[in-house]
Formats: sequence, structure tokens, C-alpha cells
Amino acid sequence: MSEKIQSRLRLLLLRSYISEITMETINKYVALDNKIRMFENKNIRKLCDSEKKRYDDMVIAVKRLEEEHEAAKKRTAKEKADVDNLDIKSFLNKEAFDQSMSKEKAEYLEALNKEELAKKKLDSVKPMLEKMEKEIKKERGGVKELEEMVQEQEELLSKIFDGAYGSDLENKLESDLDLVREKRQRIGNAKYKWTNGRVLLEHACNQLALANKRWEEVKNASLSMQQKYTIATEARNNLIAAIQNLQSCQKYLDNIDFPYCKPKEVTTLEKATNNIYIDMQSPDRHKHAGECYSVTHRRAAALLQWFDNVINTVIEKDIMEATKEESEASKKLRAERIKLLKEKVESQGLGDQVQISGEANEPDLTLADDDEEQADLEIQAVIFKADEKDNNSLQPEQDVGPAPTPVPLSELAPPPDNEALFGNIEQLKKQHEKEISDFQKAQEMNKARLQQGLEAKLAARRNRQARSQNN
Repeated sequence: MSEKIQSRLRLLLLRSYISEITMETINKYVALDNKIRMFENKNIRKLCDSEKKRYDDMVIAVKRLEEEHEAAKKRTAKEKADVDNLDIKSFLNKEAFDQSMSKEKAEYLEALNKEELAKKKLDSVKPMLEKMEKEIKKERGGVKELEEMVQEQEELLSKIFDGAYGSDLENKLESDLDLVREKRQRIGNAKYKWTNGRVLLEHACNQLALANKRWEEVKNASLSMQQKYTIATEARNNLIAAIQNLQSCQKYLDNIDFPYCKPKEVTTLEKATNNIYIDMQSPDRHKHAGECYSVTHRRAAALLQWFDNVINTVIEKDIMEATKEESEASKKLRAERIKLLKEKVESQGLGDQVQISGEANEPDLTLADDDEEQADLEIQAVIFKADEKDNNSLQPEQDVGPAPTPVPLSELAPPPDNEALFGNIEQLKKQHEKEISDFQKAQEMNKARLQQGLEAKLAARRNRQARSQNN
């Protein structure tokens, strides 16, 4: 049973009657109701819960990356020592020594690359974690403010309607609104996740495009080895950023089975990135690595196309319907309560033609501004900024070349079902039906107790009258 209904039941049993309701009390309730609906429309509870979950995942990820970085540093130190300690005197000839030295240097280069990868991942995630901490603190403040207003509203309703519901219809309309509001908030939360996930995915696609372009440039025979290393480093950094944005997108929608760029594919890309400096030195390995980068780019573009299809054809349609449904339920409950409030005031002789301030104020239901959400997420996406003094930094995402050919709509993977997108809405309906039934039973029991008490009083009165007559 919901906390709201439990609160009303407790107040109903206490029946703390207030002798007089003033217009000030009524208008205070109306103003409070307007504020609460503005907060509810922003869906701050569910958004705060979602961000808290992402934050907890990010804390775990940072700890893992710190451990990986420390392990990579130790591995690099070991491989460097192996190179430094290699002694030509231990070999039969210089050819054998050169082969061994080449092998040790390759292993050292691979270890150094992995250490740099781990460091860049860690450096890109930590600022995101700090920003999320500030955002969650701010959102929690909003949730607390909403909860305080809801509690104050319940106390006012209890005062106005003597601890009970104003009418059976008010009870039903409130329950109906709770149901459609929960449904709209779930869909709104899904929209928030998918829209922000799309931002991460779009960055990943751009970064993969630039990585592929730079990787093609590496095989230019006229370039010096130092120039090739510089270009390969830029490709590598774009790949790192793309991998992290793909992984963040997957975590953001961890209940969804992506049809493209599944976790195993991203892991394969990550392994290829670890070997990028070795792959650049061999035509065959360069070609094989390029195929891996290119395939991932095509599948990431298909995933972005799939996201657009889900958002535009499913989520947007459902959010419009749910928003309209909630708006209608809200207006019905508000109209019933305004009617009851007027009757309550008029019954106490406070005015024949009661005018309640703000009674016609019915703001449109809107979700949090999408542009604001997306701008916020762009800061959290992994982007390396250009720095002319640092060859390991990325240039801005520009001049990345054409995107892969779009997948025909008929061949695009189907969208997830509604339960995967929004949770079990049918179960939610059953839960609300049960709550209404439980409340009605509790009301009937309370009425029965009151009736029994009245009958007992009447019986006692009759007994007193009978005794008085006999005497």
C-alpha cells in the first residue's frame, strides 16, 4: 500500500476533527498543490535515483581503473627492466641478441601503451565523478523539498477533510492520478536515459570515424616513424574515448540488450587498441586492426540509428500519450477537490460565493528540458581536448569523413518491448487496484466499528430508558 494511502488511513482512524477551516488554509493548499505539480512534472525522484545508480557504478569503475593503472605501471617497469638488463654476452651471436631485444622492446612498448591507456581512462572519468557528486547533491535537495511539500499537503488535506478523504470520488481520482503519474514518470525516465545515452553514442561514432581516418593515414610510406607514432597516438586516443562512451552508454541502459556493439565487441576493440603501436609496424596487422576499427564504426552507426528509431517511434509517442493521460487525471482530481473545498468553506458560513485563489491555474505537464539534459551530458561524455603542446591529445571532433551507409529500416533490429523500456506497467496497474481495494476494505471496517459503537450507545440508551420506566 502506498505511503499516501497509509497516511490517510492513519488520519482516518484518528479522526482528529478541526472545528474551523479558514480561506487562508484553503488557498495555502491550492498554492502548495501548484508547486508540487511543478516538481512532479520534472520527474526529479526517478532522475535522482537513476543518477545515483550511475554514480555508484562510476565509483566502482574508478576503483577498478585505479587498480588497472597501478598494475600497468608495475608491468611497464618490469618490461623496461627486461630491456635494460638484456646482455649481449648471454647470446651466441648478435643476430640472436637482436631478435630477443626486438621481442623485449615490443613487449615494453605494449606495456607502456597499456599504462598510458589506463591513465587516460582514469583521468577522463574522475572529473565526471566529481561533477556527478555535485549534481546528485543538488537533485537530493530538490527531492527533499518535494517530500516536505507533499507531507505538508497531506497534513492540510487531513485538516480540511477531518482526517479522511473529502469523498469516495476524490479517493478514486487520487489513486488514478498516482497510477498515470507513475506510468508517465517511468516513460519520462526512459526518455531521459535513452536521450542521454544517444549523446554518448554520437560522440563514440564521431571518435571512431576520426580514429579510422587517422589509422588510414598511418600507412603512408612517406611519413617518418615519429610522424606515424603521432598519428597512431591520435587514433588511439579517439578509440579510448569511443570505448569509454560506448561502455557508459551500455551502463546507462544496463537492462537493454543492444543489437549492435555488444560488450564483447567493445572488449575486442579494446584489445586491438592495446596493440596499436605493434599493429602499425606490419602491413598485415595494420589491415587486420583497420578492419576491426571499421566494423565497430559501422555497428556503432547502426546502433545510433537504432536509438533514433526507438526514441522517435516508441518513446516519444508513449510520452505524449502518458502526458495527456496524466494531465486529464490531474484536472479531474483538482476539479473535485476545488468543489469539495468550496463546499467545506461554504458549510461553515465563510461565504456564499467562494473564490479560491489559483483554482484555475492548471499548468501544462512537461518534462525537464531536453536541450538542458543533453547539454549536461555532453560535459560528461569522454572528450579529449586539443593541446598543441601535447601530441597525445585529440583534435576536436571535426572533418571525420562520411558516416557509414545507414541500415535499411526493414533490416534494422526491432525496438525492445515495453517492459524492457518502461518496466512492468501491468503489474503497476494491479498494484494500484489492490491498494484501492485495501483502502475500501479499511474504510468499511472503520464504518462498521463506528456503526457498532453507535448501536452500542443506542442500546445503552434504551436500557437506561427501560430502567427509568420500571422505577
